[in-house]
Amino acid sequence: MKARIATLSRLASLRGIRVQQMLGTVTYQQNLCQRYRNNITGLNRLCGFTVPMSTALQRDNQQKYKMTLHKMIELQQRELNLAEENLTRIRGELMEAMRSEKVVHHVIDHKMNQWQQLLTQQEQKIQDGLAAQSWWRNNGTNG
Repeated sequence: MKARIATLSRLASLRGIRVQQMLGTVTYQQNLCQRYRNNITGLNRLCGFTVPMSTALQRDNQQKYKMTLHKMIELQQRELNLAEENLTRIRGELMEAMRSEKVVHHVIDHKMNQWQQLLTQQEQKIQDGLAAQSWWRNNGTNG
């Protein structure tokens, strides 16, 4: 019983480490999503700037510049969507890892209770045996 509990404890430890790793991955992915959002916001601000243009070349450069910014925004939006999908998937994996860890802890608690009951029963048997010996000694000397 003791060996099973030790094995389960090692398993719980490994699952706990897995949960911590998953929490780190979720945090990283959340930060990545926030960076994409910040990039999109910044690029949108850049698109809003206008300067007076007096020549066709300046207007052409401005148009190409804004077109490039819009392409970058689209790219960042696609990356954000992908990062959010990954975040959703990772969160699901985290929840599963947390459930798995909790199950192992419940099994350990159950095994510990069983072991404690076994030890209590063994102790009771010893106590009953000692009491019986004492009773026999007392009745043997009295009779």
